[in-house]
Amino acid sequence: MPTKINNAKSLFHISFIGIIIFIIHYALLYFFRRYIYAPNLLWIHPFMLSITILSIVSIKIISRKAKSQIQGYAFLFSSLFKMFLSVFFLLPVFQNDGLFRKEYIIQFFMIYFIYLIAEVFYLVRDLKNN
Repeated sequence: MPTKINNAKSLFHISFIGIIIFIIHYALLYFFRRYIYAPNLLWIHPFMLSITILSIVSIKIISRKAKSQIQGYAFLFSSLFKMFLSVFFLLPVFQNDGLFRKEYIIQFFMIYFIYLIAEVFYLVRDLKNN
C-alpha cells in the first residue's frame, strides 16, 4: 500500500513540475512575445507531460517486475520511444515552411530537455530510495 501512495505522490510531483514549467514558459511568451513567439507553442507541454508520465510509469512497472539491473535498459528504451514520438509530433512543423519554424523547434527541444532532466532527477532519487 505505501508504494501506491508513493507512486501517486511522485506522479503528482512530476505533474506539479510540469505545471510550473508551463507557467514559466507562458510568462516568457507573454513578456517576450516579440522575440520568442510561435503559434500553437503551448501544446508542447501537455504532450511532453503525458509522455514523461507514461515513461516514468512504464519504467517503474518494468523495474518492479524485473530485476533492478534492467532499469537502465527500461530508461533507455523509454527515452528512445519519447524521441520517436517527439519526431512524429514535430513532423508537421518539419514539413511546413512557415515563418516560425525555427523558433518552434528550438523551444520544443528546450522544453524536451527540461522534462528529460526532471525525469532523470526523479528516477535517480527513486533509485536511491530503493
